[in-house]
Amino acid sequence: MLAALPLLLQISIRPLSVTPAQHERIALRVANPSDTAVIAVRVEVPSVLTILGLDAPPGWTARLDPATDTTAQAIVWSGGALNRLEFREFAFLARPAADVKPLPLVFPVRLVRADGAVRLWGPGGIAPAPTIAISTATGITPGGAFGLGAAGIGIALFALILALRRPAAAPG
Repeated sequence: MLAALPLLLQISIRPLSVTPAQHERIALRVANPSDTAVIAVRVEVPSVLTILGLDAPPGWTARLDPATDTTAQAIVWSGGALNRLEFREFAFLARPAADVKPLPLVFPVRLVRADGAVRLWGPGGIAPAPTIAISTATGITPGGAFGLGAAGIGIALFALILALRRPAAAPG
């Protein structure tokens, strides 16, 4: 297990959890402990995420490959070189579906080295794919906040009317 530790540290993803229906910046962090440069990074993106934008480190380009009948949607960064002991963040902006189930999102990653070697983090690869959890915290929607605010104002007005209403003075 200790032998696999450097492999696990080579690839990570942030944030650790995302919230349904919220815009999220997702960053794949790649470190290169090898003497051979990494020249391409490919990450499969779960279909419950709508990709809103791509970012590429200086010298790199980013490309979105849409899903097909046999492959998941993926982002490919290429054109740069990640040399020994360097690391980069490969980021994109995405929004999880509002009705996404609270299951971990799995992001299989493939690194291509300058010598043609390919390293895979995911099923059948050298280490598990990075994952992101779906936040199950329940919040209040804008419509719900409006409804609660309106109800609060209504209760306050009712209390004010009752307070200002004075009983008629009894004839004395």
